[in-house]
Amino acid sequence: MVRVVRHVRGLWGRWWWVPWLPLAYASLLLAIGDARVEHWVAGGVCVAIAYAGPRAKRFFVDASPWLAVAIGYDLVRYARAALVEPERVIGCGLRDLELTLLSVAPGVTPQDWFAVHHAPAADLLMAVPYAVFAYLALGYAAYLYFVDRPRMRRYLLAFALANFASFAFWLLLPAAPPWYVRAHGCTIDLSALPDAAALTRVDQLLGIDYFDRFYSRASSVFGALPSMHCAYPVIGLLTAWRSSGWRTRPLHVVYTFWMATAAVYLDHHWITDVIAGWLLALLAVYAANRLLSQRSSEVPTAGALAEERSATACGGE
Repeated sequence: MVRVVRHVRGLWGRWWWVPWLPLAYASLLLAIGDARVEHWVAGGVCVAIAYAGPRAKRFFVDASPWLAVAIGYDLVRYARAALVEPERVIGCGLRDLELTLLSVAPGVTPQDWFAVHHAPAADLLMAVPYAVFAYLALGYAAYLYFVDRPRMRRYLLAFALANFASFAFWLLLPAAPPWYVRAHGCTIDLSALPDAAALTRVDQLLGIDYFDRFYSRASSVFGALPSMHCAYPVIGLLTAWRSSGWRTRPLHVVYTFWMATAAVYLDHHWITDVIAGWLLALLAVYAANRLLSQRSSEVPTAGALAEERSATACGGE
């Protein structure tokens, strides 16, 4: 036990308790009856990685923005119950804006048109980015850890900044998605349950319940604005723009527009939400670049340290 304590202290010093925060969160959820298996699994994995050794600790620290977002997203459900009131929720306002600026026919939004004009092949095609977006973000960050850690830090910091900004939007400016307006009209019912919208057709087509189960755990029904589904590809695109060539850059561009089309086709977002998600991604990447640039400028380089030591030595003589 003494050896273990020394090992942990040597790795983390006075911050030895930080890796236990996910398990502490799981314990809190257990106390209120909301803990799930994944909370315990994630907490155990965090402790195991953080204390495994110096390289594993660096990975844990680099990946901590993603972990903070996961916990923050889970906490939104509790903040929503305390902060969101029906009169503050944008009900049909975004639909009216869509009808004014982007209608495909009088009284018909793009979402209305796709609700009538859809096909199994298109459903499957548009379901792909929605099926992989969360796993792709984590997998992409893990890939960058091995090939370009500075870019991984920019990506994850921008990812975290964008997500926490979106949480504020969901709580301070909640908005109903297209599927809610289609199902419930303009009346705001805070007890309404999350819905997979057109992705339910994919579940039925494939004989599964993946999307229904996934979206049943959504933290907020009224979180349409901004679209984080659409923000994620743009964060990847912008943080990779200078580093990637024309062999990989088109992949980011295709993914960005594929996700945007899917968000509208599947009845999950208004086009306003899509544009807001793109703008939020742009601001988050800009802020992450500024923060990391400022941080790197404050850290003395090896050359600066050598010059400082030399100057100190000369002064001492």
